[in-house]
Amino acid sequence: MLGTAFLSGALILSDTVKSSITGLIRDNGAGTDVVVRNATDVTDEPGTTRAAIPGDTVDLVRGVPGVAAAEPVVVGYGQLVGKDGDMLTGNGPRVAGNWIGDPDLNPYTLAEGRAPQAPDEVVIDRASAKQGDLEPGDRITALTPDPVPVTVVGVARFGDADAFGGSSYTGFSLDGALTHLGNGPGQISSVSVRLDQGTDQEAAAAAIQQVLPPGVQALPGSDATQEQVDAVSNGFLNIFRTFLSAFAAIALVVAAFSINHTFSVVTAQRMREAALLRALGASRRQIRAQAIGEAALIGVVASAVGLMAGLGLAAGLKAMFAAFGFAFPVDGLVFRAETAMIVLPVGIVVTVLSALVPAVRGSRVAPIAALRTSAAESAGVPPLRTAAGAVLTAAGITLTILADGVWLLAAAALASLAGVLLVAPVVVRAVGGAITAPFRRLGAGPMLARGNVLRSPRRTAGAATAMVVGIAVVTVFAVFAASLKDGAATETRDTISGDVVIGGSSPAGWAGGGHSPELTRKAGELPGVETAVGMQQGNALLDGSSKTIVAADTSRLDVALDLGLDSGTATGLGTDGIAVSQPKAEDAGWQVGSPVEITYPDGVRATLTVTGIYDRTTVVGDYLIDRQAWSPHAVTQVEALTVIAVAPGTSADEVRLATEQLAVAYGNPPVEDRDGYVEASMSMVDQFVTVVYVLLALALLIALGGIANTLSLAAHERRRELGLLRAVGAERGQVRASLRWESAYVAGLGALTGLVLGAFLSWAAVAVLSGDQDLPYVLPPVQLAILFAAGTAGGLLAGTRPAARAAKMNILNAISAE
Repeated sequence: MLGTAFLSGALILSDTVKSSITGLIRDNGAGTDVVVRNATDVTDEPGTTRAAIPGDTVDLVRGVPGVAAAEPVVVGYGQLVGKDGDMLTGNGPRVAGNWIGDPDLNPYTLAEGRAPQAPDEVVIDRASAKQGDLEPGDRITALTPDPVPVTVVGVARFGDADAFGGSSYTGFSLDGALTHLGNGPGQISSVSVRLDQGTDQEAAAAAIQQVLPPGVQALPGSDATQEQVDAVSNGFLNIFRTFLSAFAAIALVVAAFSINHTFSVVTAQRMREAALLRALGASRRQIRAQAIGEAALIGVVASAVGLMAGLGLAAGLKAMFAAFGFAFPVDGLVFRAETAMIVLPVGIVVTVLSALVPAVRGSRVAPIAALRTSAAESAGVPPLRTAAGAVLTAAGITLTILADGVWLLAAAALASLAGVLLVAPVVVRAVGGAITAPFRRLGAGPMLARGNVLRSPRRTAGAATAMVVGIAVVTVFAVFAASLKDGAATETRDTISGDVVIGGSSPAGWAGGGHSPELTRKAGELPGVETAVGMQQGNALLDGSSKTIVAADTSRLDVALDLGLDSGTATGLGTDGIAVSQPKAEDAGWQVGSPVEITYPDGVRATLTVTGIYDRTTVVGDYLIDRQAWSPHAVTQVEALTVIAVAPGTSADEVRLATEQLAVAYGNPPVEDRDGYVEASMSMVDQFVTVVYVLLALALLIALGGIANTLSLAAHERRRELGLLRAVGAERGQVRASLRWESAYVAGLGALTGLVLGAFLSWAAVAVLSGDQDLPYVLPPVQLAILFAAGTAGGLLAGTRPAARAAKMNILNAISAE
């Protein structure tokens, strides 16, 4: 039930997010029949604004037959700053544009006030108005990215919502947008066209295309909307669905081990029953069919319950993401029939397959076994199992050491896991005895529990299997995350040779951020500042492929940044130079002096020359060009980061304080010293890691449920034994303690085995998955200690209910049990 609930919740939440986001996109373009825009496409990233087109394009479009209305659209960056001087936060792009007078072409409608008329008047979205406690008449600042004092004259809604998802909207008059957002005199972003009723979009777009200048494109509105939907679906939404489904798969794998062990124990306990049925004439096939039929019935019921429980889990996941700053524009939940068609078969098949081996084993019982007085499974460990486990473990270790790719690493992990699980009973006797020995002195409960654990090592190992898998997965992730964070922090600290950093982490939310190039320029003029290097990020085509590039003032780059150059230089790139990271240069076959064809967002093509190849990419990415080459073609001029180098003999703290004072007028972007910036830039990694820990917690919960199942079955099987203990003087508390300690022992042994296995596999994972980054291998002791403690304590809690039930059994009924 828990495993299928996770799968159901993952599918429901991803479907809900997809439905909501794609619905917003369709609503945004619902009234637009034709879009006229720049023809150059340098990226398929959703929400990316193309380069500008000539403003007189509007007049050309209006003259085409069938066009009822054509409105110029100007779009740019527009971060709102509240009355307190701080940026208003959000979880989407910070968008500014011109208020469109035609209501059919404007997805926003006025809820309060009026449309902007003067260049310093704006309409803002209702969500921002609520957050900043703003109303018509308030005087605030809009960063475009330069600070612009504006007066709020209206508050708008996006359809029935307060905003377009988590984004903010600032609507200027057309003159205001052209003044503050335009990329040049008379330049607009696009033209939105409304056609006469009954006019075909395809035919109208073709007619409009005939009057457009080269480099400008007319696209049917439905196609433009679908293009955005596809970009979101094939990008973020696919990644999000895969992300959640991966954790659902982990939960199902852990559940499968718990189910398998539960049926193994049940089969062992029913061995005498099965033998009696065989003695009465039942065939092996009938015994096997009975067991599989029981498993199928359990699978159907549990999967159906899990399918419905997924609704609650999806709501919980949505709240969890919101709590960590990843709020989705989602109202309600979307439950599709396809979800049931996936969840129910998966849950049933996993349950039946998990019960298949125990069912086959139970069908092989001989009728003579009906004469036995005991139905319990053998406490011995078959030598063949131990030998096979040893071979698989050795093979897994060898493959892990030799692994140089993901598939070989996966095979090594499977072989290692299978081998460890097969030899686990022997390990329980050898290692478990030594580990649990010190606890014998704590009383009768721990002593009795130790005896039970060591007496049935196969059952102990089976009960701990799910815990081993769950802890191993969490350990691999914890070690890889710690290694990634340590490697990134070290590289960032080594890259930034400057002393003060502006930006990098945004108080405006994970999708906001950026500051004005004017702030960088003024910071460079502060007393004691040697240089200030600002960096912008954008997209361009390099040799025909879309790439994310960074543009910086490279004239004195070496004073602020140390990129770890392999060859050449990254300083003074000018208008025709490009520096490239070593892995990307190797992949493309570039070296210093190689030509690279670039297509800028506005369609202009040029040839750049590779002037340098570098190793450190955490700050500037894989491709670096100069601001001189980028600025004439950029869609927006927003700094993502500014690094300030302090002149010798000047206090870095004084420069930082002066920069903070300067930044007040620009919405207070974060200003940190180098160490503070590194710590802040790693906070997003910590946030993401915490989200993953929460998602993996369900797998551990399933593992603890398997331990609880085993203890419940063991208590039932040992009724006579427990009754005899009570008859000879054992108190209820001692019986209860023995089972709780047994649960803690099983969980602790499973957690310890999982930690060791996970630490070993993560060593190979770091080496293989880090690729050319050559990450350090870092074991996070605090996280691993907490993980072990949580697993052991969880085992103790898992045994509480079975122990309480066992302690309450009637002594006479227990000792008279068959």
